[in-house]
Amino acid sequence: MQLEDAISVSLESLILKVKQANSPLFKTAKSIYRGLQNASLPVPAPLRPAGRFIYHLHGLLWIVGARILSGCYREPVFRCRCEQVGKRLNLALMPEAFGHTRIFIGDDVVAHGKLGIYSGRVFDEPRLVIGSRVTLGHQLNISCNQEVIIEDDVLIATSVTISDNDGHPVDAQQRAQGMAAPVEATRPVRLGKMTWIGHGAVILKGVTTGEGAIVGAGSVVTADVPPYTVVAGNPAKIVKTLKPQTLPV
Repeated sequence: MQLEDAISVSLESLILKVKQANSPLFKTAKSIYRGLQNASLPVPAPLRPAGRFIYHLHGLLWIVGARILSGCYREPVFRCRCEQVGKRLNLALMPEAFGHTRIFIGDDVVAHGKLGIYSGRVFDEPRLVIGSRVTLGHQLNISCNQEVIIEDDVLIATSVTISDNDGHPVDAQQRAQGMAAPVEATRPVRLGKMTWIGHGAVILKGVTTGEGAIVGAGSVVTADVPPYTVVAGNPAKIVKTLKPQTLPV
């Protein structure tokens, strides 16, 4: 161990000297290191069409491979974790479902990336219900201790957090003792039909969004959102009222 420690110290000393570049030798070493960091391989013009073909082929193979992996592994395995799953579930990654939340999923649901579903021992049977034709963005975290309902045709962007609970007690002494948040700190969340949740938004306990509502990027929603309104900010406030439109049959 002493030899390993001595080698480690020597390497750290050498790296520091290169960073400081206090002598011509170490200045040259630092210059070479930076050159290697920024080096790139030039592509002759005649090879560009072949390179473009390889690029598109790479993307195609990635999509096909991911779809095969999803259909043959992720989706069947995740279905076994859920209480009910409809047709044509599409998972870009295997969801993380920690805890005892009962999960119900409708038809044509797409999860574009990491999906985290977490629950604590507040209620015996918390429920997560995801309707049909719902799109779930990458890095969506859902904390479900009682009930979270996502109705049909909801769009959720990336890095969104939905929580029906506070997670920890407000009282500092209770937090220090590792106590769970009280039951009254958990209230169901419902996202109404055709709601659109923007990037990085946070939906907190007890919130219901009405049909066709839009939550702006980065918003923190602490109160109900009326149907066909746009809310934004922290805390989120109404910034626009929308006119409901009837889709052609």
